[in-house]
Amino acid sequence: MKTETMTAATSGATRPVLHSAVLPWLVMAAGITVSFFLFALIQNSVEDVARLRFEREARDASSIIEGRLRSYGDVLYALRALFAGEDPVDRLRFHRFVESLDLEHRYPGFISLNYAAYIRAQDRRRFEEAVRRDTSLDPRGHPDFAIKPPGDRSDYYAIVYLEPMSDYEFAFGLDLGATPLSPNPEKIAAAMRLGRDTGKLTSSAQPLRVKRAKEAIYLAMRLAVYKKGMPIETAEQRRSAYIGSVGSGFDVENLMKGALNVEKLQYMQIRLYNGGSADERGPDSSEIKQLLFDSDQLTKGSTAHSAIDPSSTFVQVLPVEVANRIWEFHYIAPKSAIIGRLDTLWPSGVLAGGVLSSLLLFAVLYSLSSSRNRALKLAAQMTKDLRETEERFRLIAESASDLIILIDPQGRRIYVNPAYGRLFGGQKDLVGTDAFLEIHPEDKDEVEKAFFDTVHDGRNRDVEFRFLLPSGEVRWIESHRSAVFDSHGQIAHVVAVARDVTERRRQEEALRARDVQLQEAQALANLGSWEWDVRTNSRRWSDQLIKIFGLRDDQVPPTFDGFYPLVHPEDRERTAKIANEALRGGVDYECQFRIVRPDGVVRTVHNQARVDRDESGKPVRVIGVCQDITERKLAEEQVRVSQERFRMMVENVRDYAIYILDMNGYVTSWNLGAERIEGYLAEEIIGRHYSCFFPPDHAARGDPGMQLQFASVQGRYESEGWRVRKNGSQFWAHVIVTPLLDETGKSRGFSEITHDITERKRAEEDLHSYADRLKATSRRLVEVQEAERRLLAGELHDRVGQNLTALGINLSIVAGGLPERAKPELAARLEECGSLLAGTVDAMRNVMAELRPHALDDYGLPAALRSLATGFSHRTGIQVAFEGDARGTDLPKPVDLAMFRIAQEALNNVAKHSNAKRVEIAIRRANGLATLSVRDNGVGFDPKRIERSNREAGWGLLIMRERAEAVGAQFSLKAGLRAGVQVLVEYHVKAGV
Repeated sequence: MKTETMTAATSGATRPVLHSAVLPWLVMAAGITVSFFLFALIQNSVEDVARLRFEREARDASSIIEGRLRSYGDVLYALRALFAGEDPVDRLRFHRFVESLDLEHRYPGFISLNYAAYIRAQDRRRFEEAVRRDTSLDPRGHPDFAIKPPGDRSDYYAIVYLEPMSDYEFAFGLDLGATPLSPNPEKIAAAMRLGRDTGKLTSSAQPLRVKRAKEAIYLAMRLAVYKKGMPIETAEQRRSAYIGSVGSGFDVENLMKGALNVEKLQYMQIRLYNGGSADERGPDSSEIKQLLFDSDQLTKGSTAHSAIDPSSTFVQVLPVEVANRIWEFHYIAPKSAIIGRLDTLWPSGVLAGGVLSSLLLFAVLYSLSSSRNRALKLAAQMTKDLRETEERFRLIAESASDLIILIDPQGRRIYVNPAYGRLFGGQKDLVGTDAFLEIHPEDKDEVEKAFFDTVHDGRNRDVEFRFLLPSGEVRWIESHRSAVFDSHGQIAHVVAVARDVTERRRQEEALRARDVQLQEAQALANLGSWEWDVRTNSRRWSDQLIKIFGLRDDQVPPTFDGFYPLVHPEDRERTAKIANEALRGGVDYECQFRIVRPDGVVRTVHNQARVDRDESGKPVRVIGVCQDITERKLAEEQVRVSQERFRMMVENVRDYAIYILDMNGYVTSWNLGAERIEGYLAEEIIGRHYSCFFPPDHAARGDPGMQLQFASVQGRYESEGWRVRKNGSQFWAHVIVTPLLDETGKSRGFSEITHDITERKRAEEDLHSYADRLKATSRRLVEVQEAERRLLAGELHDRVGQNLTALGINLSIVAGGLPERAKPELAARLEECGSLLAGTVDAMRNVMAELRPHALDDYGLPAALRSLATGFSHRTGIQVAFEGDARGTDLPKPVDLAMFRIAQEALNNVAKHSNAKRVEIAIRRANGLATLSVRDNGVGFDPKRIERSNREAGWGLLIMRERAEAVGAQFSLKAGLRAGVQVLVEYHVKAGV
């Protein structure tokens, strides 16, 4: 019994010893196991996180590239909308539209936009001739245009409009159905036919090698264009309505350069494969994919393929469907480039820390089981190891690429990691400073508010702001801020973990800029876009479309059916029917209808849309463009009315021949007046040269060409001359030739208006003949009048004068014979008779001077004028000054007489009308010119008013003018109100006179 008790006691004492000896080993084994488990878990987590980051970056890059490809496709839809308008698009309009897109800056991947016309074999020659004569953009036309490559084919897809033309002349006239630029022309032709039959945006994905500044690979997308108004519900109808296609070529390398971050390409390889047609590709397709692009050619200048090791490489394949084709983007990156060195060391550090902690714990337990001293030493060692572990974790934080900062509640920095210090150029200088010092002034208030809100309520917050670096550079930062509490539950500091997102912001801004550019292009073309999600019945409108409909943003209908109340009631049913038919079975549709804006204004729009369907054929989305064509419709109607009015006016004018000539002088139009005057029917003369209207000698000396050339230079040619009718008869014509200019100011031909003025010409000739005869009669009357005056003056002198002289002598004898004592009355009577006789003699002498001044015949013109001046001054009391030249007597007698009569008539006018105080008469001769001048200082007059209001007052002026012209002299009059009058007569003395 005692022995058993002792054994039990020994056993009870031994059991705790055994437990305490086994426990350290169990703890160590468990710790090491847990450490390896955590190592494997963290290692997988690090790789998973890196994979997720790689996949996110791949998706971001894919979204950017897809967005750019779709924006390029939207440009083609806008270009097709341009061709779907009412008017045919000529080369000039195509050029201006492409120029407005600013491809070089807005769409740097584009190398060209073009339009390829569909031509059947029988229309080829006529089509080539039409292109050669096209001068809408180049006045020289395109005389060397031909479809290439040469050869007879059943149909052609020839590029006829191309922008830019420079460096791409080789593509002008290129038949896309047989292009030599592709290694597989058959696939290009098949893509053209597929686009024609489906109406979808298509691409053959066949690389085109074009040599420009450097050899590169280009891809193309095309979109079919159908004839306006023709049905396109079925493939057969689309073939019938097909008139061509619009297309674009883009440089894959430039596309990728613009879309991808250069820094990202340093560690990520991107390959683009042609995944085949979206219609033909199935889930089990085994088609060999064609490599279209490899980013190594941008970074390394080589496209050599290397085997991919899945164990050391991340690979992400993202298909994108654009232009009815699957584009597969393969994103490849070595795991070492994605997983940072710190992340690589993190699992090993955890493993080492766990193993070390297990060993330390083992040692602690082992020491405790041994002795207290060993426990104390082990505790000291354990503390040291923990500090080393803390240091190791601190190193991890300082090696992080993200920005880490600790901020106290007052906003001062108490710790920044090296990445933060590198950004601002000094880690130590930042500790203890204001954490908001480097924040951009525009963002500072918002960031401070978010920080102190976190200090107040302890809630985590995300904020995005800008840093203003010491160099002046601005960087965008995305920051997450968390509050750290002390043991009392108070906020001790705030931890901010931030990341530089400048590049992401730039990409986002670039995308927004492209949206703005697209909106500007839509505004320029007055074109808006819309999208309807059929599944959610939600509708999205572009800003330009909202402006076209005159709505505010809050008035845009959210559903598709909500749009119809905006349509004009008369067009509503037709518009809805077209859209519903397209949803049931069509792909594309277009229509034209009127809308009523909220302010009551009615506008006309042209709508074009495409229906997208899922694999089952059910419509899922409808996208479209809508263009305001109100001004164009009004302009077309005005032009039509104006042209019709002008045509009716021109064609019905019968008194004027109105016809149009081309630049070479060939008749292109003919009116009824031309038919009546010239004698030609329209079908007889159109196409002939207008030189047939000229007399043969005039045509031979080049008058037709001279008239057109003069009109081109001066802007107008007007003349009178002989013209020839169809029957050979001639008529005198008044002709006006005017150049016809287009909107650019370039001459496109000439209009000629011809008026038969033969009868007027004859009347003018008769009038001139009558005037000549009248002048001759007037001269003869003057001569007869002067002869009569001379004769009458002679008779008065010879007969009456002598008798009066004899009577005066007899009266003197009688008076002298009277006795002194005779009656005084008789003497007074005799003296009175003597005075009367003397007065009669003086009066007769004045009459004789008026009829024929004897001084003119005896002494010449100067003496006669001086005598006239003296007598006029005595009679009227008006002072007359005379200045004479003795050489004036050398003039012919008719000229002397005419000048004397003119001076006489001028003095009579002065006495009657001028109220003058002084008159100056001058006769001079110098340089073969004899001049008579009579000037007064009277009230003067307005010659035009006198001629209009008092014809009799102008009769004296007319007589003076006719007297001057009768002897070949020139008569002029200078007069003005309160400026006196000057009569001037000039006679050119002939040599030898």
